[in-house]
Amino acid sequence: MENRGLKRALDIFRYSDSEPNEVFTAVLHTFILPMALWTEMLTAPVLIIGSVLCGLFQGWAVLYDGSLKMRGHAVKIASFIAIATVLNYWLEGMLSGSNVGWLLVMMFAFWNIIRIEKQKTIEHLRRKYDEQTHVFIKED
Repeated sequence: MENRGLKRALDIFRYSDSEPNEVFTAVLHTFILPMALWTEMLTAPVLIIGSVLCGLFQGWAVLYDGSLKMRGHAVKIASFIAIATVLNYWLEGMLSGSNVGWLLVMMFAFWNIIRIEKQKTIEHLRRKYDEQTHVFIKED
């Protein structure tokens, strides 16, 4: 019998691909966050610029490069931007209403790190197995 409810949700989060979330986070950091900060919090120009650069890098890493190494760097930077965003809104007393959604973005940014690191471990184990069987696997 298939898992249902909470067990199925946990399986989805454990085993699904993080690439769609990485693309979504890249779009949020490249376009949505800078616009939100520009209209609500002009005191955060460094975060606005950092967000755009982070989003562009993450988009490139997942859509053009595709390697786990670059994607790993990108999700870690995106998590830093997400933490900075939440802290900025909290320190300005604006972490309420729809701005609480940035907490969700932060949670998914952390989840992306977990998924990438898990995938790196799986790839490492595959390489190790294939070395034992003398089958060459291309490195990232």
